[in-house]
Amino acid sequence: MPLTGELEHLPIVDVIQLIHSTRKSGTLNVYSRKGEGRLVFNNGYIVSATHSSEKLKIGKILLESHIICQDDLDKALGIQELSGDDRKPLIATLHGHCGLSKDAAFKALETLIEMTVVEMICWTRGIFTLDIDEINVSDDYRYLPKQLQTVSLDTQMVLMDALRIFDEKVHSGEIEISNEPLKENPLEDSDKIIDQQEQEADGTEDTGEVLVSEDLLGLADLDKLERKKPYIFKGLEAFDPADIHRQVIENTLPDIPGEGKEKLVKFLSSISTTYQIDEGAFNTTAKSQAVIIYTCDEFLQHAIMTVCKKEGILVFVTADRHELDNLIDRALFKYLEPILVFGSPVADTEGFSKGAIVDVRSLKMAQYPQISIIQLASPLDFTFSLQSLNDGTRAVFPMPYFSEREETFAEDMINFLNTFQVYIRGCFNEERRQQFAKLRNSLSGLRLLRKAPDISLLVLQFISEIFDRTLTLIVDRTDLIAERSVGIVADKEQGPAAPMKFRIPIRKDSIFRDVVESGSSFFGKPEDSSFADLLYPEIGAPTDATILLLPLKSNDRIITITYADFGSHQANQISLDFLEFFVGQAGIAMENALFRKQLNTINQPEVLH
Repeated sequence: MPLTGELEHLPIVDVIQLIHSTRKSGTLNVYSRKGEGRLVFNNGYIVSATHSSEKLKIGKILLESHIICQDDLDKALGIQELSGDDRKPLIATLHGHCGLSKDAAFKALETLIEMTVVEMICWTRGIFTLDIDEINVSDDYRYLPKQLQTVSLDTQMVLMDALRIFDEKVHSGEIEISNEPLKENPLEDSDKIIDQQEQEADGTEDTGEVLVSEDLLGLADLDKLERKKPYIFKGLEAFDPADIHRQVIENTLPDIPGEGKEKLVKFLSSISTTYQIDEGAFNTTAKSQAVIIYTCDEFLQHAIMTVCKKEGILVFVTADRHELDNLIDRALFKYLEPILVFGSPVADTEGFSKGAIVDVRSLKMAQYPQISIIQLASPLDFTFSLQSLNDGTRAVFPMPYFSEREETFAEDMINFLNTFQVYIRGCFNEERRQQFAKLRNSLSGLRLLRKAPDISLLVLQFISEIFDRTLTLIVDRTDLIAERSVGIVADKEQGPAAPMKFRIPIRKDSIFRDVVESGSSFFGKPEDSSFADLLYPEIGAPTDATILLLPLKSNDRIITITYADFGSHQANQISLDFLEFFVGQAGIAMENALFRKQLNTINQPEVLH
């Protein structure tokens, strides 16, 4: 029997991760006022996707990816129209008549899955149904069945990419998160929908009922999807998040007493709420934070995932060494700074004995020295705990074992999870991790910019989040030209001010010349008269003489220097490596922007006078 639930109580990200972690097969249908989507799973992996939105059609994705041209699409659609009952899917038609390669076709299908998930993430209200073991793969994905397994996507990788794309779209303004209005219990209308459909089928009409149409529900485009009608609501089993916790506990902790199981169910249910900020908008900054759990303990995977979600932290779980590397690499590639959590050793379990855990942990430390590692261990095994700390783990957490304290296991586990929640929250609230979140958000914005002035302005804004006063200086042959500033002409809260336009001659022995010629940044107290003689008469001297000069290099030339100081406050320590990394990426973006501008100039037709 299908399961149904409301997105308000269990967001789509949690639903997808739940299907993956339990390795379910089936079809997930999601209904919202913003549209309808479908994801098909095979053993927890996504194998198909469809969506009611016109922008999420395979033809549009192929066009936007420049895999096909409009003429190809028009030709394929024309062939489909003339084929009648012998009509083949668009992918098959493009492959057979327009030269679309199999690799390009399935790359587009993978993109469609990813973008469907991105679209669903912003749905805060709606209904989902999960038809277990009923796999309704769309025709496009059924084409070339020998290739089907190559379209089977790792669900956690898809989620990681989709959440990153979603976050970028939120910051760029392409997606605005809001709570769609919905009745307190939308499932109450399901019987009315069913009755209406039965009346339509019988040719009867009940004037005493309010007719619920697809237009009224905001689902007018649903006839374009090959899907089951809403009669699937009939006889659905209501979804209760507590049932998931109870099922996991029954399957993974069968030996603990019933009272202890119910205590764990009650605790996990109490923290199974989505992390949100004002007016229901999801905290996108938290998307920079991730925990990767490596353990074969399914209850531990489920419990820590629940705790992390309460804190708004992305969490990914695996018991496979190869998948562990993929998760870490993908997280770092997406500018996430994860914390790696190793579960307690499990005796007589291949790959998870003490020796195996130490081997994998040591290898990850060598491969990824920048990643913090937390080790879970029995409180009675102090030798393993000391060895873990000696090896360089960030922390060792005592974790209860049922075999060691049967009578208090449930209480001990709840105390462990509460403490872990507080600790992991503190880890991600550290200043450096907050700076990393700002870096990641700014990098996301940087990728969307196409014009050099916009890139320069973003650099100024990024540095102004750390310093009280910032100023962009354009490097001319012999002078520096003052451009836009923050915190100098007006209060910092008012943002960037208009260009100041004064000039500073680049003296022979000045720090400015050193920065221009070497391309290296400067942070400290300068012993250089250029500041007192030339710069501070224009902008005023800071209370603390500590300043930053950060060059932006493009096409092997320094084109701007960002000046920054602490204004009327005392200097603070800064993470110069973060600033230098961001400006390095901005330099690459600047090169691309200037190159595109050059190409546009070359490609413009000459104007005859």
